[in-house]
Amino acid sequence: MVPPLGPHSERQLYRDADGRYCARLGGYQFSSVFQPLFYRSGGVFGHEALLRVRTLDGQAPPPDAFFASLQPELALEADQLARLIHIRNFAQSGQAGCLSLNLLAQTAVVDNDGRTHLPLLQGLLDSLELDSAGVIFELPEYEVEHHGQPLINSLRLTAEAGFGLSVDDFGAVAARHGKVKALCPDLIKIDRSLLLDYMSGERHRLPVLLELGWQIGCRMAVEGIETREQHQAMQELGVELYQGFYLGMPAELPVACQL
Repeated sequence: MVPPLGPHSERQLYRDADGRYCARLGGYQFSSVFQPLFYRSGGVFGHEALLRVRTLDGQAPPPDAFFASLQPELALEADQLARLIHIRNFAQSGQAGCLSLNLLAQTAVVDNDGRTHLPLLQGLLDSLELDSAGVIFELPEYEVEHHGQPLINSLRLTAEAGFGLSVDDFGAVAARHGKVKALCPDLIKIDRSLLLDYMSGERHRLPVLLELGWQIGCRMAVEGIETREQHQAMQELGVELYQGFYLGMPAELPVACQL
């Protein structure tokens, strides 16, 4: 049985036997894995941090389902804790390139007192000698288009503070992409479903969305690359960035120096 999280759940940051940061929140354990994002040339653009959640009895609920099961205030706490271990693990790996962090929409929105998550985050990055320009916050297109104007305003503040912005799952749901256009993120990641449709013979929609992103002025990435044929087809379309199991599996990063 998956344990419930209460408002006073125990929270603890710790290192595992290899020196990587992990966390406990109630009956859950958090750890980090990272999936690389590649340039067309084969060089590494950066890494996306991914959360792994386990219960004390070994169950591993999907992160999306885990966050959806939480009350909003607990989801914010879990999101903050996940981001904390991701940043620390990336910093002590010594990896070059960008760090992409998935962000809950409610984390990004400025609260009623005008507070954001940015000052604490900037303090952490400074202490680890990481540049905010190398940190990209990633949200699904659905959240950007449907969460409301307060989210867009908060994301603009995030960009003004020097952080990068990425829109994930682009094209996964029907949308006019109006808020994405207005936001003008640094990076757009095309949803894997469009890749699969393209490989199955639907050759119209994916090129149209790529052209839309290029017109906005965004870097374009395709995620979910699982075969050599898919990789080659996306290269022929001129895609700049690539992510998927064929190119690199999510994995722990080495600990170059404990920080």
